[in-house]
Amino acid sequence: MTTIVAVRKDGMAAIAADTLTTFGNQKESADYFVNCRKIFAYRDNFLATTGWGTYQIAIEHMLSKSKKKFNFSNVAEIFESGSIIHRILKDKYFLRTESEDDDFESSHGSMLIVNPSGIFSLTHHRFPQELSKFYAFGSGSEYAMGAMRAVYDDPARSAEDIARCAIEVAAEFDDSTGLPLDCFAIKLKGPSPNRK
Repeated sequence: MTTIVAVRKDGMAAIAADTLTTFGNQKESADYFVNCRKIFAYRDNFLATTGWGTYQIAIEHMLSKSKKKFNFSNVAEIFESGSIIHRILKDKYFLRTESEDDDFESSHGSMLIVNPSGIFSLTHHRFPQELSKFYAFGSGSEYAMGAMRAVYDDPARSAEDIARCAIEVAAEFDDSTGLPLDCFAIKLKGPSPNRK
């Protein structure tokens, strides 16, 4: 499992993730596995995914090989990009989508996106949202969300500080989240989103 978070504050955005992978009851930590990173860069974006490890590898591979320049700068573009990525994952990477309980096919993974335009989420059913403060996905997300809520209004805490705190708290209490963590911060362009 995994825990990933994104934070927006004071003109900056940060994304953080743990590095633990689990395979059933087996822990696969950064001490033993070199390819344990859950955040990857694409153009001016940082992306992190939850779900099976193959989900992230397939998306990274597809983005690096595609001639199409995917856009993650707003909700509409993320929806379109997510839909195209889903179709390619089905057609070229053998993503299984059978489910009788869902109205829409599942991608079996969710994503957080940080770029100069803001912070965004994309659920396993390809529902995109722009986030005004912070969000988390994964097995430790409840602990991470609580930690971010507790420290967000502290003026001494930056977006990066909050993201790091969230992953550290999740690693403390969730048995499928483990340190070390990775964190990247970027400067945002434009004002905070309108919350009307």
